[in-house]
Amino acid sequence: MKEIALITLHGMGENPKNYAQPLAKNLQQTMGDAWRKVSFQQVQYADLLQKPQNKLWQDMISAPGNNMDFQKLRRFFLHSFGDAGSLEYSARHNQDKYLATQQTIQTALLNALNDLGNDPSKPVVIIAHSLGCQVICNYLWDAQHNRHIFDAAPSRSAQQNQFLRLHSLAGLITIGCNIPLFVSGIDQRQCFAAPNDQFRWDNYYDPDDVLGWPLKQMGDSFSIVNDQPLDVGSALTGWTPLSHTQYWTDEGVSERVARRLLTAINQPVAAMEYNS
Repeated sequence: MKEIALITLHGMGENPKNYAQPLAKNLQQTMGDAWRKVSFQQVQYADLLQKPQNKLWQDMISAPGNNMDFQKLRRFFLHSFGDAGSLEYSARHNQDKYLATQQTIQTALLNALNDLGNDPSKPVVIIAHSLGCQVICNYLWDAQHNRHIFDAAPSRSAQQNQFLRLHSLAGLITIGCNIPLFVSGIDQRQCFAAPNDQFRWDNYYDPDDVLGWPLKQMGDSFSIVNDQPLDVGSALTGWTPLSHTQYWTDEGVSERVARRLLTAINQPVAAMEYNS
């Protein structure tokens, strides 16, 4: 039986199925036997968006009248910022993609709950990269305000609903977070509330990563964030914007995640009564 859940969310663009395996490998080496106590779950939502993106890309490059230079860069932007725009559009209009993305998170959480012996008081740590930071923050906001996937009457057990609402979330770790790029034009930016007294949010960003940003200055409600610059990547990439792609493989990131997991295991979140 596992003692803690580690949930990962990938960022924007095309991502391999096992995008977080380098992190898992580093954690196993760092934590030793304690790694056996961790239920490791990777959320994969990119597939929901890539099929229409791929079709649009093929339609554009095959059209005889189109002339587009820098195709690799164009495809990167189409997949990357297309993900963010599509999810935000879906949240406000046709909600199918937005709800399906939230469902991938709930599937990972339910798999973890099973590993945890169906004990909803056991701690959860989430690490999210890039666009995944916005995705999980939206999920937490919706959970606390009964929106979107939480709007319907719960059909699961009280224990499952408590866990899905992340009442036992001990830590949120964001890496290469680009939330400011999507909300900078909003006058009043509002963050979700800390789900419990032991919750900690650490936001790591490489100073050379133009897609990774500090968050505390976005408003008073973001005072729960601990912004921490961190050099990631190799000697070839660490000093360039390519550092945005290096967080999952970086040993400095894995060491900090390991410390958060070990702290949560030794100081589990107190059990809470379910409150819808």
